[in-house]
Amino acid sequence: MTAATILEARPAATGTPRSRAVWPVLYPSVLPALVMLAVGAVGLARPALGWDEHATWSAATRTPGQIAQLAGTMDGVIAPYYLFLHFWTAAVGDSVAMMRLPSLVAVVLGVGLVGELGRRLFAPAVGLTGALIVTAVPQLSRYAAEARAYGIAFFFAVLSTLLLYVTLGRPTWRRWTAYGLALTLLGATHMLGLLVLSGHAVAVAVRLRAGRDRRVLLGWPAAVLAALLLVSPLIRLGLSQRGTQLEWIDPMDLHRVLIAPGVIFGAPMAGLLIVGLALAARHPRRAVLAELAALATLPPVLLIAVSFVTSPLWVPRYVLVVIVPLALLAAVALHGLPGRTVAALVLIVATAFEAHQAVRGPAARGGMDFRKAAAIVSAGQRPGDGVVYGRVGTWSLRAGLEYELRHRARPTDVLLRRSAAEAGTLGATECPELTCFTTARVWYVGARRAGDPMADAGDTLRAKFAAEYRRTGYWLLPLGTIALYERR
Repeated sequence: MTAATILEARPAATGTPRSRAVWPVLYPSVLPALVMLAVGAVGLARPALGWDEHATWSAATRTPGQIAQLAGTMDGVIAPYYLFLHFWTAAVGDSVAMMRLPSLVAVVLGVGLVGELGRRLFAPAVGLTGALIVTAVPQLSRYAAEARAYGIAFFFAVLSTLLLYVTLGRPTWRRWTAYGLALTLLGATHMLGLLVLSGHAVAVAVRLRAGRDRRVLLGWPAAVLAALLLVSPLIRLGLSQRGTQLEWIDPMDLHRVLIAPGVIFGAPMAGLLIVGLALAARHPRRAVLAELAALATLPPVLLIAVSFVTSPLWVPRYVLVVIVPLALLAAVALHGLPGRTVAALVLIVATAFEAHQAVRGPAARGGMDFRKAAAIVSAGQRPGDGVVYGRVGTWSLRAGLEYELRHRARPTDVLLRRSAAEAGTLGATECPELTCFTTARVWYVGARRAGDPMADAGDTLRAKFAAEYRRTGYWLLPLGTIALYERR
């Protein structure tokens, strides 16, 4: 063989092993992330902005000073998210897709981190299977396409967990700093996301008990304390606003405990299947299995316990991250069984498919289909028309119609005295008597509940309509009522 032949052969000889070495590191993360991107992008803009997303739009379109003013009265714990959305929408616009895109990107990256976590803790195949299971969960699919902070909180919760295990493998102050920063960003995104610390504490305790590096004894508490100090202003705001912020949560009872697993996943059958597989997990690294089990159970158990003892706090999306350890445990149970792995993935997808369709419905984000409601009002309105809103959830009704008609003419808000941004709250200031308008034609937009579709109007407004107006148009939507009144 000539020297030239040897030189030409070297790149092929060295390049192939490198690519083979890199691929097992990348595929557990890259492939599921691409799947999540495809799943999350389907119908991203199909559902109209929902009840809570109207709060996001209302806050994001205010000035930073007005966002800070709002944080002093409501939603203080997610003010950093509102501030981020303010600059984001200023740069890319406030279309439905653009408002939801940050959540989608965050969840896609989070799914990639799930694959890396499984690869580091067990094997590349476990990381791949676990991350693919996560992509099949309807609840995650929903919050990947919702303009709220939950998808971003999911990303930081997974990131902090991955950084914890990376740091426990070789503790350095630089790694502890990165872990603490991830916790800080998690707390700034959603305060209750810090419930993952209960599972992290178990992982740290297991390693200390095993006689591992004692630097963990100093590093972990220091990182956690620094993160808690940095988010303490938000924590104080959350505690002070708890009475008004969370009054909508139903009281905790045994029924809610029993249905919790299915509600967390958004599809009871798929959730029970994943939990059942997780319970079958067996692996030589028993301590890691126990740590993942703690991360899967402690956050919801603590939140449920607090809800029984104090005022209710139980909202399944607050502990969305628990699907990650459960999915990884399920992947461990399936490791080395390719046929059963494929069958399990097919079953999970099949049992969750209907729920995936449901979260992409036209009004799947809560409240009426505001897109349809706005189309009705826009098609039938005339110059000089007014609009009034129902008495329940008025802030969201007003923001919903204003958002959908933001680029079109819309009726005059006849009861409005000060906008929500000027008032520093989510709700605007209205005429106190509800009798201070004499508009010839008035549109009514209200929520619809069981029984009388006009019940949301309230007695005073209904009395005025009955005495001074006649109804000339009436549209019943799922969870919504649109009516048109003309002066007698």
